[in-house]
Amino acid sequence: MAVTHMAGRNGRNGLVSLCALVPYPRNTAPSQRYRLEQWIPHLEQRGISVDIVPFADQELMDLLYRPGRRLMKGACNASAFFRRLREIGNASKYDAVVIHRAACLGGPAVIERAISILGGRLIFDFDDAIYLLDTTEANRPFGWLKFPGKTATICRISQHVVVGNSYLAGYARQFNPSVTVIPTSVDTDRYYPAKRGGAAGRLVVGWMGSSTSQRHLERFVPMLQEMTAWPGVELRVVSDREPVLPEVPHVWRRWSAESEVSDLTQFDIGIMPMPDDQWSRGKCSLKALLYMAMGIPAVCSSVGANREIIRHGENGLLAATEAEWLASLKALVDDPQLREKLGTAGRRTVEEDYSMVRCADRFAAVVRDTLAARGTRKCAE
Repeated sequence: MAVTHMAGRNGRNGLVSLCALVPYPRNTAPSQRYRLEQWIPHLEQRGISVDIVPFADQELMDLLYRPGRRLMKGACNASAFFRRLREIGNASKYDAVVIHRAACLGGPAVIERAISILGGRLIFDFDDAIYLLDTTEANRPFGWLKFPGKTATICRISQHVVVGNSYLAGYARQFNPSVTVIPTSVDTDRYYPAKRGGAAGRLVVGWMGSSTSQRHLERFVPMLQEMTAWPGVELRVVSDREPVLPEVPHVWRRWSAESEVSDLTQFDIGIMPMPDDQWSRGKCSLKALLYMAMGIPAVCSSVGANREIIRHGENGLLAATEAEWLASLKALVDDPQLREKLGTAGRRTVEEDYSMVRCADRFAAVVRDTLAARGTRKCAE
């Protein structure tokens, strides 16, 4: 484990030091990018240093969502696990260890338990319903290895649990009374309203996301077929794999961190369709927040955190049925003033409640309060 800061309980410059055990390399996974990773510069300004220590290396990342290659995937996961075991001893060099989602991609909470037994303070952060089993098609044979039940264990042995929305907080509080909601946040300096690029003579309805969440978009094919039949409307998808949308005309752009903002400026309307199930209720509405930060009017399924963030008709639109989706989209397509009104209000919502700086401040307060609290929680099992 590379250690770039030795501070806090090991005393240097009065800094608090955190080791963040995360699943993926930096700048690859939305959950990390829009939470811990983007908070780091602001945490450092507040005297809190963070070392990001990923489980997966680039070789494993290249394999992860490809079908087949089971032996190679297994070997890379085993190698990563043994690296993690060697890193346990370094936890004592830090004031606390942050576990984002889980220390390892699979298996029970071995690493987390070991750190707790050795006296390490744990702060557990998650932004999805990871206590449910959810797998991609490529990795379904490995689904049983995810051990989603370990989420409850990590909640129990942690000094504090940080979650992305109130639905997840309800789950976490079954196992730990020290729970704080800190939403997934947006850097409002990087994501800001700009002149819409659009497509010449066409109005762009856009969706941006990962290959895993793209499954939700693909379930809305009938609605998308009707929408793309409207004159002058283009569906644009920005993701890491080409979508499967039978008989739905669309433009696909491969996602990259470098082009993400410029791709969003092409959207006139942003959409976030999701099924109403337990997994979706745990989502933290990142797509909606990105659209809103960019001043793009958002239409989202009336599910989970979307209902907390969006006030229908004020700063965005919510839809629960196909008829509601089509009515909301038609209203925006036909009314540029409504698009402007909702886009402006959406931006204001992000600035007031979901900005990176505001959420980094909340996380810094959790860290300080956790370290100030006397005693540590012991494993209850």
